[in-house]
Amino acid sequence: MDTLQPGQMLGPYRIISQVGQGGMATVYKAYQPSMDRNVAIKVLPRQLAESPEFAARFQQEARIIARLEHPHILPVFDFGESDGVTYFVMRYLEAGTLKTKMEAGPLSLNEIDRLFTQLAEALNYAHGHGIIHRDLKPANALIDESGNLFLTDFGIAKLLESASPRLTQTDAIMGTPAYISPEQARAETVNQRSDIYSLGIILYEMVTGSVPFVADTPLAVILKHISDPLPPPSIVKKDIPQPIERVILKALAKEPDDRYATASEFLSAWKRALEETETARPSSDRISTPASRAGTVASVPQAAPQPARGRTGWVVGCLALACLGFSVAGIGILFFNWQTPAFLTSPTITPFPTHTSAPPTIMPTETIAPNNIGATLLEDDFSQNDVVWGTLTNTDNSIEYDGEALRVKIFKDNWYVWTTPNNETYQNIHVEITAVNNDNQPNTAFGILCNHQEADESYYYMGFTPSGEYVIAKSETGQTDLFLTNNDQWAVSDLVPKNAASYRVGADCGNGVLSLYVDGKLIDSVNDNTYTSGIVGLFIWSGDNIPTADATFDDFIVSSLK
Repeated sequence: MDTLQPGQMLGPYRIISQVGQGGMATVYKAYQPSMDRNVAIKVLPRQLAESPEFAARFQQEARIIARLEHPHILPVFDFGESDGVTYFVMRYLEAGTLKTKMEAGPLSLNEIDRLFTQLAEALNYAHGHGIIHRDLKPANALIDESGNLFLTDFGIAKLLESASPRLTQTDAIMGTPAYISPEQARAETVNQRSDIYSLGIILYEMVTGSVPFVADTPLAVILKHISDPLPPPSIVKKDIPQPIERVILKALAKEPDDRYATASEFLSAWKRALEETETARPSSDRISTPASRAGTVASVPQAAPQPARGRTGWVVGCLALACLGFSVAGIGILFFNWQTPAFLTSPTITPFPTHTSAPPTIMPTETIAPNNIGATLLEDDFSQNDVVWGTLTNTDNSIEYDGEALRVKIFKDNWYVWTTPNNETYQNIHVEITAVNNDNQPNTAFGILCNHQEADESYYYMGFTPSGEYVIAKSETGQTDLFLTNNDQWAVSDLVPKNAASYRVGADCGNGVLSLYVDGKLIDSVNDNTYTSGIVGLFIWSGDNIPTADATFDDFIVSSLK
């Protein structure tokens, strides 16, 4: 492939320097004058442009790849062909890759969990949109200056395969034999379980410090993937807990049907293994770590910009000393891409609720105080710390005890955090908590989640903003949010005091009814009995394009419903 020179123009982009080269592409740092920014340009082999079939497929595949909008997928800004050169234009990152990070030294379990979660969520999102990566490896997972991971190079192996079997055989397979699935090595048809295998190899390497199969030649490594038994991780690193080893072994089964069906299932098993490992230790050593899950969400009317959220959290644990700074109980952190993708439907994932530009519904003014409350099941005024809530502190957010209250802060926009008291399961309950909006942001959302299902990450949530918008919704298996109020849209109620100093938030969860209360007034109520019991908690969201959120919570009560 011809090398582009500094100063040379490729379409509207001026080449600055070559920053990488592999068997399938060459990467350049370039300058985009129209946006006054540096970009990364991935140039495919020149001979591909000579094929009319490739040109047509490139346009089709590139548009699909460019529509992937996820916080842990490197965005594709542009693509094109110029003077026989076919290229993608992507965000430029300086920091490095997961490969270089692992080469720098062993990763803590907390860091493995954070990076693996981001990687698995990105892969699961792509699979949900019908895209198989086919060349998953640490070098294709970029890491920015903040330590966040971005998966890249979707679809390039498929493009090369469709254009030239010779290129695919010599480059796409032989170039990365350490991470190839047995079925891909045999040149068989692959599906998302092939990516699951590659993801399992990456996790194996993150945990043990080495890949499972090593040989003198790439072909010998490929043959090991096909026929050799997998060396258990505990052979390489003797202190690996059995629950973690079981998860890795399943992901690396030789037969695709014996692996996890989805990246989400793989990630759930990993989280359960962490929790199982943590709970096997003495209670004084138990530490809980947060986790993130991304969700594609629908846009909202500009006249009333409000969050539409697809999300879940994990109630997990981690090895003692590996996660210093996190305490027992559940915490969930979620980062969202708030732009609506050009296509949402897919064979495997139901689209998230779509907001239209119609004006929000104003609910009638009607005051009804809850009168069906029974015995108190749990009460916490945060003065004794006898009810243990999940806490954390990092650059994105913090959950900390603040005197006789619990304070939650978020330091970035479009960020959602939840936490739970202990891990008790409740059924047919009324929940109340006092919330103080410390920074007076009118579009900060907070509220209550209930009937959280640890097994599949499903739950209900009810919340509102100080500007009066509210929603009652359910999250199904951590994949899809269904709004149960106002025809799949946020509604507006004049019963919510605008920008008040504090709010008493209430929620009924039980007997097939979900009700949201603010200051003792019924805001809305819906019927749904999908989840009849589960864990309760509170949440806060920082708002669209609002860089911070700060709320204090106090006087948490869980009561039975009569």
